[in-house]
Amino acid sequence: MESLEHDYFFWRLIHHYVLEKGFRVLDKREQEFLLEDEEAKPRKVLRIIRTDIEFASWLRRDAVESVKQFERVRRHLRVRKLIGENLYISMNPPVDSFEDVTKPYFESHKKRTTVYTAVLDRRNTERMKLPDAPSIETVEELESAIFHLKQQITQITNAHEEKEKSLFLHGKPIATVILLCCIAAMFSVVEKNGGSTSVLTLIEFGAKYNPLIIAGEWWRLLSAMFLHITFLHLFMNSIALFYLGGAVERMYGTSRFLIIYFLAGLTGSIASFAFNEQVAAGASGAIFGCFGALLYFGTIYKKLFFRTMGKSVLTILAINLVFGFVVPMVDNGAHIGGLLGGFLACAIVHLPKHKTTYKQPLVAIIMILLLFGLFRFGINNEQKVSSPMVELQIGQEYLQQDELEKAYPFLKRAVEEGLDIPEATFLLAYAEAKFENYEVARELLLETIEKRYEFHEAHYNLALIYLELDQIEEARASVNRAIDLSPDDTYLDLQERIQH
Repeated sequence: MESLEHDYFFWRLIHHYVLEKGFRVLDKREQEFLLEDEEAKPRKVLRIIRTDIEFASWLRRDAVESVKQFERVRRHLRVRKLIGENLYISMNPPVDSFEDVTKPYFESHKKRTTVYTAVLDRRNTERMKLPDAPSIETVEELESAIFHLKQQITQITNAHEEKEKSLFLHGKPIATVILLCCIAAMFSVVEKNGGSTSVLTLIEFGAKYNPLIIAGEWWRLLSAMFLHITFLHLFMNSIALFYLGGAVERMYGTSRFLIIYFLAGLTGSIASFAFNEQVAAGASGAIFGCFGALLYFGTIYKKLFFRTMGKSVLTILAINLVFGFVVPMVDNGAHIGGLLGGFLACAIVHLPKHKTTYKQPLVAIIMILLLFGLFRFGINNEQKVSSPMVELQIGQEYLQQDELEKAYPFLKRAVEEGLDIPEATFLLAYAEAKFENYEVARELLLETIEKRYEFHEAHYNLALIYLELDQIEEARASVNRAIDLSPDDTYLDLQERIQH
């Protein structure tokens, strides 16, 4: 009977902490429970053990060993410091002295895990502030009371776990799969019609190109989300979308996910338009919007967020943002814009099964003002309207397609806007020569050679220009320099022509 009364006290104690104080069950066995107080700072974990202790040596060994267990719990919970407490429910204290065991133990010199130990019996009801128990006189009544306590603890634990799981399983990633298929299909079409590395092809299929957006083609802010540059770009974004997008769609549901995805992508595209003059494509802004959705979830369920995925999400996000600042070709404007857009979009639609609040329309107004402000800034930011490098790329691709009339204005603007690389003046010189503007072409080629003397193609073209101008000696000197730099057969043929 006395042993059963201690069992009853053990289950009443657990029942009190779980149902009355709101402790979370971390682990449970028949005679041992690990309970966590998420509200405590630093975090507190109780280890309640039902055992009968005879000698302090066993208690001492178990208490010392428990320090390692609490340290493992600390690392699992990803908290900086942890207070652990062993509560031994025993019919009698050890027969020998155990006062030294009640002193705190530390796991390491950093003292991140502190463990205390206490031995309790059923007479500690008042000390533990347990409510008065109903009068129980028979073994059957004790067994029945213990059974009901176990049942209630199991029910509340299971209900808590199911509630947490439901937060991550509200929907299925249907839209994520459809988006991935659309992105893959567009990449295939682009590759068959000029290639994803062709600036002209990307612009033709809807990439973000500032001059055309200013001209009225606003739809590019959305179409650019479905285009990717190179297979590696497609692969990396698809992997990110599969995992991040799938997680967000499960948490928010399909309809909310689509709103979050497209609002984040739109915000990222407008931010790219405002701060980046390059031709841009990719779903990166929308993917960073998924990061924003996870961060918003973390503001609503902070403890659950950091207990599950929080630190991993923050670490990966920080690495990507730092990478974006370090690598010049990464469009960090789109990334940060998408992150902010995704967070605000979540604040507008909110999580499923949450009541509508006055904050949602207010955030929607903020979102509209943000998009409008970014777009107006992009229009007024003349430095970001066009890029001399992009102009050069477009002009070069037109030349490769023998579209001289289309290439010329792009090459001209690239040079006039101060693109200080020899390729710019070299290609413009080629176009001027085709238009028989030989004097202009000569000056451009001389400028090219001044920037890069070893540019042997420029020496060769300059020799051709000199021939057109009937300056034979200059032509001979230029072709000789080209041959010295690179003895190409074409250069040797021109040398022979000049000699005859």
